[in-house]
Amino acid sequence: MKEITLYMTLGLSLLFYSCQKQSHDEHNAHLSHQVGEANMKALSISAEPTNRKVISSQTLVKPVKQLQSSPVNAYGFISLDERRSNQVAARVSGRIERLYVKYENQFVRKGDKILELYSPDLNANQEELLYAHKADPDGEITKHAAHKLKLLGITDAQIKQIIESGKTLFTLSIYSAYDGYIFYNPSSQISPSKTSMTSSSAGSKMGSGMSADSQEKSASSSMSSSSGPIRDGAYVSAGQTLFWINDLREVWGILSVDNLHQDEIILNDSVTVVSELIPEKPFKTVIRFIEPQYTASQKFIQVRTYLPNPNNSLRINSLIEATISSKTKDSMTLPASSILYLGGRQAVWKKVGQTDEGAHILEIRFVKLGSVSQGRVVVLSGLQVNDEIALDAGYLMDRESLVKPE
Repeated sequence: MKEITLYMTLGLSLLFYSCQKQSHDEHNAHLSHQVGEANMKALSISAEPTNRKVISSQTLVKPVKQLQSSPVNAYGFISLDERRSNQVAARVSGRIERLYVKYENQFVRKGDKILELYSPDLNANQEELLYAHKADPDGEITKHAAHKLKLLGITDAQIKQIIESGKTLFTLSIYSAYDGYIFYNPSSQISPSKTSMTSSSAGSKMGSGMSADSQEKSASSSMSSSSGPIRDGAYVSAGQTLFWINDLREVWGILSVDNLHQDEIILNDSVTVVSELIPEKPFKTVIRFIEPQYTASQKFIQVRTYLPNPNNSLRINSLIEATISSKTKDSMTLPASSILYLGGRQAVWKKVGQTDEGAHILEIRFVKLGSVSQGRVVVLSGLQVNDEIALDAGYLMDRESLVKPE
């Protein structure tokens, strides 16, 4: 009996041990499977290129909505107001016997004699007037002949002189129809040395220069210049532009603004302009025109203001400095350290998940940025308000990824 009891006890012990071992093995296998899955997940993320996805425990921040109204600094120069430029063209072909306008920027008044012109066509029209007047002084033919000469720029006094003398004039004097300054080529008033202003000019007073392409195209868009200064003895053809007359009572201020501010400034924003010639007298004006497109490799936009110039104190091509007061608006901003600059692109590291250990899974996202103010950058597109972003973007990408982005 004792032997039977001993065998039963031994059998139960073996059965309990085998069951416990099986349960322990199943638990270990399940735990091993979980650990294996976590390791594979981490390994798969780690295998991602470092310019696409990384794992980090770095501090995260969220975009902040705030009102932005920081002033925008701009630099530029004074240009002709094309609306005030009056074209002086030859109405008939001929030869300039004497030119009274000797140099560019010479001031002329309305009625001043500007040149004497010999023209066979004018002589023929004078002969026609004399013949008609001799046949019928008050007839319609005489009136038509006189009117024809007026259309060619001949004054009533000159017509009266021709009729009274009974002789044609060898040369006819041409008089100015406007008050203002002479310009042979208005587009050349935009000096290449003044048109090379990039965003880097913001660091220097009055900036050094702007790239001339867009300005010269802009200045010549509404007026075609003459081939060059005219001289005594030069031959001109009908319709040829001799020069332009501009009274300079109002001029344009052409300003260059970094393209980061293109979404901040709008038409009619107030502008304070300071000229290098009269720094003690700032001008208050508004933005009247914003250039709608860029030229090749241009990193700025151009805006135009209208400036009064009754005393001609603002000289063409003189430099100006301006402060544009943009309107207050609600913007989404991030710390400047969270932005990763990759040449012509900007990116952030956005949280897309989390590991079992609590580390952040971050993925690169490209964004469009606005202005920078007080250590914060305006984000125009690419993020939502609830997105979580790595605070220090530069620490999450190796150097090779920086110079070899996808």
